[in-house]
Amino acid sequence: MKIVSNSDNKVYASNTPVRADNSYAGSSTKIFQMIDNYVYLYHTDTLIAIPTYPESIQDSMGVNFNQATMLSRSAPIYSYTNSGPRSLTITLHLHRDMMNDVNISASKLNVPDLDSDDYVDILVKQLQAAALPRYAAAEKMVNPPIVAIRFGNDIFCKGVVHGSVAVTYSGPILRTDKYAEVTVDFTVYEVDPYDADTVMTVGSFRGLTTDLERRVYKTSRRGGGSSALATKAVSLR
Repeated sequence: MKIVSNSDNKVYASNTPVRADNSYAGSSTKIFQMIDNYVYLYHTDTLIAIPTYPESIQDSMGVNFNQATMLSRSAPIYSYTNSGPRSLTITLHLHRDMMNDVNISASKLNVPDLDSDDYVDILVKQLQAAALPRYAAAEKMVNPPIVAIRFGNDIFCKGVVHGSVAVTYSGPILRTDKYAEVTVDFTVYEVDPYDADTVMTVGSFRGLTTDLERRVYKTSRRGGGSSALATKAVSLR
């Protein structure tokens, strides 16, 4: 069974041959909606389309209080200090055999032309760049690594990779002399502040702007979906 994504941003799975337009013939055709998963690197203007999703994502928001123990009180007095930062811990399991069957360039994501490496190698290289700055020699400036991550319509966050980007190679060695599975672990810390009213409205899908959507997608998305959510998020800022 071969899995490809067509220009309508859907994934087609079937045992029947693929037409020139990436569609399938025959009654056995099954259509699956392709999930919007990506990492965008602001400092390099690079879109990383991820044709998989983590089995789980830990989305955490801390809160801190100063505690003062008072005489003759059974409970201390708490003084609010600050909240956050929000953090997301992500683990991606990348299987080379599965990635070779996904036609990323046919989706609506504005992915540039890919080089000769297989897509797992491309993903690893680009995700490792999320931990490094970009040097602008002419301006003698350092552009810090800022990222945006999205997984479906549940998770969006603009932030920085905090800690490390850890890459683990495992599984059998394929005929290409490369490991069959690569696991990438990283944690993103949110950089924009939000209040309780905003989070009650948009929750974990906050910070997506229409400007970023124009960069990410080949054509503007109409109707509901993420554009509507982005407009809502912008109006609350």
